[in-house]
Amino acid sequence: MASRLTDAIAGVLDRQGVENGGIETAVPGLRLIRTYGCVPPRHMTYRPSLCLIAQAAKRVMIGDSTLTYGHMQSLVITVEVPVLSEIIDATPERPFIGATLALDPDIILDVVTRMEKAAQPRGPAGLGLVVEEVDERIAAAMLRLIELVEQPAAVDILYPGVMREIAYWLLTSRAAANVARMVLPEGPPQRIAVAIHHLREHFDTPLSVAELAGLAGLSPSAFHQHFKALTSMSPLQYQKHLRLLEARRRMLTEGERAGPAAFSVGYESVSQFSREYARMFGAPPRRETQQARESLVASRGASAALAEAM
Repeated sequence: MASRLTDAIAGVLDRQGVENGGIETAVPGLRLIRTYGCVPPRHMTYRPSLCLIAQAAKRVMIGDSTLTYGHMQSLVITVEVPVLSEIIDATPERPFIGATLALDPDIILDVVTRMEKAAQPRGPAGLGLVVEEVDERIAAAMLRLIELVEQPAAVDILYPGVMREIAYWLLTSRAAANVARMVLPEGPPQRIAVAIHHLREHFDTPLSVAELAGLAGLSPSAFHQHFKALTSMSPLQYQKHLRLLEARRRMLTEGERAGPAAFSVGYESVSQFSREYARMFGAPPRRETQQARESLVASRGASAALAEAM
């Protein structure tokens, strides 16, 4: 099955003219990726999804936790969270090849409520990222989704059924409790999700943990405990990550200087912003963004050279 997934993903990317990188497909939430070398750690936001690796490996750092997964393993993500992610063990001869599928909460909720009461996942939800061995049944379903990429007329008809199948097998896996509690009302993960949504919408304003706890319908101590269990970081750390990621995006894509970017995301002190930026990204804002631009130009050049050589 691994070789079939690898060949299927590579085949779609080849026919789409993508040598080194990824594409969003016609299948809702399905992204296919291939890189011909290791990719250094990058800060990004993960959203609820199933991330499957057919070849090579990735390392993900979230708060105090580090997760590594590779050949025919997946990362089941059930909480929206900022992470540090890198591709490892990839070479020009054996590139990283993988697929990411956004989890459909409506389909998951329908599946879990149709399950027999005794079969419904039980137990507390843990960290919102779980590494799993890829079940043959999930692998087969993912292969069918990949085959739909070049059959757009069939997507609307066939996608819901295949997604229901994937949801069912996830709800019988090690990540079952996390997946179920992502959608079931009134559970702590669903309540924390409400607070996370508010944080994302208002990350540039002063944070009140008491207000967030109130939105979640939890006491401040219970809120902090559940938030930390799901995201491996405190609400304050989470907000800081969101602010710094947005500031970096503004500087890289919109050309903002450090000062305006800092104020736009809620910092009152440029020096504090610069210190925290350097701790997170490894260099002060101006130097790090310049290095990032140079790295992007170099990687595009390398991709073009690789395409010509092949």
